[in-house]
Amino acid sequence: MSTFNPSTSDSRSKTQKSRLLIGEETSLILEAVPEAIFFLDHDNRILLLNPVAQQLVGQTRDVIGLGFHDLIGCFMSGESEVAQCPFTRMVDTGELVVIPSHFWDREDGTQFELSLSFWPRTQQGVPVGGMVVVRDLTDAMEIQRDVQRAARLAEDAPNPIVEFDATGAILYANTGMLNLMAQCGLLEAGIEVMFPAVLPAMLQECLTTNSALMRVEHVVADRVIAWSLFPLEELKLVRAYGLDITSDVALRRAKEAAEESTRAKGIFLATMSHELRTPMNGVLGCTQLLKDTSLTDQQRELIETMHRSADALLTLVNDILDFSKIEAGKMTLEVANVNLRSLICDVTTLTEGLASKKDLTVSVQIDPDVPEEFRGDPIRLRQILFNLVGNAIKFTERGRVTVSVSLKQGRTEGSDAVVLQWRIQDTGIGMTPEQQARLFQAYAQADASTTRKFGGTGLGLMICHQLVQLMGGAITVESSIGQGSTFAYTTNLLPAIHRDASASSLGTDQRSVGEQGGSLRVLVADDNEINQVVACKFLQKLGCHVEIARTGREAVEAITRTVYDVVLMDCEMPEMDGYEATREVRRREEGTPSHLPIMALTGHASDEDAQKCHQAGMDKVMTKPLTLPILRASLQELLQQANS
Repeated sequence: MSTFNPSTSDSRSKTQKSRLLIGEETSLILEAVPEAIFFLDHDNRILLLNPVAQQLVGQTRDVIGLGFHDLIGCFMSGESEVAQCPFTRMVDTGELVVIPSHFWDREDGTQFELSLSFWPRTQQGVPVGGMVVVRDLTDAMEIQRDVQRAARLAEDAPNPIVEFDATGAILYANTGMLNLMAQCGLLEAGIEVMFPAVLPAMLQECLTTNSALMRVEHVVADRVIAWSLFPLEELKLVRAYGLDITSDVALRRAKEAAEESTRAKGIFLATMSHELRTPMNGVLGCTQLLKDTSLTDQQRELIETMHRSADALLTLVNDILDFSKIEAGKMTLEVANVNLRSLICDVTTLTEGLASKKDLTVSVQIDPDVPEEFRGDPIRLRQILFNLVGNAIKFTERGRVTVSVSLKQGRTEGSDAVVLQWRIQDTGIGMTPEQQARLFQAYAQADASTTRKFGGTGLGLMICHQLVQLMGGAITVESSIGQGSTFAYTTNLLPAIHRDASASSLGTDQRSVGEQGGSLRVLVADDNEINQVVACKFLQKLGCHVEIARTGREAVEAITRTVYDVVLMDCEMPEMDGYEATREVRRREEGTPSHLPIMALTGHASDEDAQKCHQAGMDKVMTKPLTLPILRASLQELLQQANS
């Protein structure tokens, strides 16, 4: 049983009446057209609306009988000085009235942009109302506005934009392009000069492959322009976007120049290191050897003065090179077994001459629980201690210098590191708090008078600070004017790796150093006669039998004829350098159990040079100038490695 719905019945009744008013065929046409159509009576009330109009106003709302004014909102035709409703004007004039644009705010908050055409309706020549054709302009106008916005963006863009067709003809250029041409002084030259000569080929490639070409650089006048080309496939056009990268190129070139300058600086420092260390090896080596001969007091004093002067020069060279490494972030540490007491003894031995001249006492206190050996960088540990002890002696006129080492209790969780606490205490001139604050900065000295009186570059403590940090520690200073200073620092070291006691070891001066009481047979490969003399004399003092090779080729031939225990190989030699000679030795050892220990002798001190030596097959690297204690320790470690 169906239920009677009054509203539904009324709606059907109105529709049927409307169809009677306009005719059945017209009604069917209205249902098919894409525009919204409203039929109005003489009082501006809606008699009929087609489905498109129903969708426009909202199908849930019954607008039949509603005033069209009330639905759409009041508006003026804009064609007369007197405000007049377009419907009223249509009725009064009997003519078509068009409203090109009208914004309609619906009750649900949505807004539409409409165009309206008011057509008069008559029956037998008598006006009976009107028909309103409504077009929704919202989407079309939005598209148009998007196009306009894009056009404005292109036109207002500060960077150049140009469009080409498939033939290379220029269809469009924005203001940014014209401004750029004006800046380059090329307004009269034509746009083509702003692009590379290969522009036609670029356009063809872009259209053929349908892919963009990115950042094609072109130099014009004093500007560098990077062009990016994008194909517009459907339009068969190519749009070019330009970017002035002159400043970027200048920055890039400045960066490249800075990098080249850094490389040149590195090459210069490496060359300086080699060229200075080679003659200094002769000076320091000969003075060491002379001190062990019969000398008068005056001769001995002169020899010691020479040795200290050369050693000070070496310290200066080392500081400059280390500082350059720190600046470049290339400072690294090696890991080897370190005998703590031997290291401290080496430092105090090297500094005892200056201390005794000033009548200072240098004492060493090592807690009994401190292990004998560790694993760390022996060269850098010695450098830190030597620098701090040397400074303490330099700035102390009377009294004493005390070196103490203790084992810091407690270990970092998950780490086997042994933390040592080092203290170097003096009774010297002391420092103010202001001087202490800048002490570990580059080139820092107490003041100009300190530099004049005591000398130095001001780099030593900064380098010590960096090395201590690399070892996982920290360095501090406590000082009072006239009472002295105490430098304290920590180092994180690993437990030593203990090897078989039967491994060969080097003895002291004048003792045999080879296995089972026999002397070591050592080949020294070096083209510098002074270096030959120094190396031979040092090795002979260690009880070694020494032979000389003056080129890398001679060294390879000698190794082929004779069995040597160790080879000291200079890296730079004529005919065949030390790297090539070592590679040839290792090539000949392939397939055999033999491995000849080879230690590099080099004036180059960089990590890159050390790596180059190891890559060539050298087992250890020793930097010139040679000292007897360092040579003994290096040979000891080299033989331990060979026998492990």
